[in-house]
This record gives sequence, C-alpha cells and structure tokens, in this order.
Amino acid sequence: MDPVMTLVAVVAVVALAVFAYGLAAAWRKVMRDGAPLPLHGMLRQKGVTSAEAGEQLGEESLANAARRCALCSSNEECQQRLAAGEPQPADCPNAAMFAGLTRPRA
Repeated sequence: MDPVMTLVAVVAVVALAVFAYGLAAAWRKVMRDGAPLPLHGMLRQKGVTSAEAGEQLGEESLANAARRCALCSSNEECQQRLAAGEPQPADCPNAAMFAGLTRPRA
C-alpha cells in the first residue's frame, strides 16, 4: 500500500474516533443529567415551542443549538437561572439564536 494512502487512512480513522468519542461524551452528559436541556426551558421562557423554533430557524439550526447546549459547560448555571426566572447568560453559545426568535401571535 502506498505510504500516503496509509497516512490518509490512519488520519481518517483517528478523526472518526475523535468524533465518535465527542458524540458519546455529549450523549453521556445528557443522559447522566436526566433532565431536558436548558435550551428547552429557555425556549419556553421566551414563549416559543421547539416546533415553532424549528419553523423559524430551520430544523438543522435548532439541532445545532441543541448540540451546543448539550456540550456547554454551563448547563447547571442555566438550570439555576431558569429556576429563578432569569434569562440565559450573556456568554450562552445560543444567545444569538434566542435573540432571533419571536413569540408567535396567538
């Protein structure tokens, strides 16, 4: 086998392993907490359902927001802020997304 192809194969396998590990770590974190992501509480706080957010932003954008929320190290802080009725922290990785959402008309 060509050395370049071997190197490409090794890099691909390592990249796949790193991606899988990150995905598994995020899944474990969500499952360990046993609670919905703060994202859903923040959406409720803004008066927007997940379905409405998906319509406004697109399903892929909402899925990316959920991934950012699951991987965020401030989930505990967000849960406390939600319990106190406070908005998301300024450094929330989804702050721009929340700012762009509008409450549907009744």
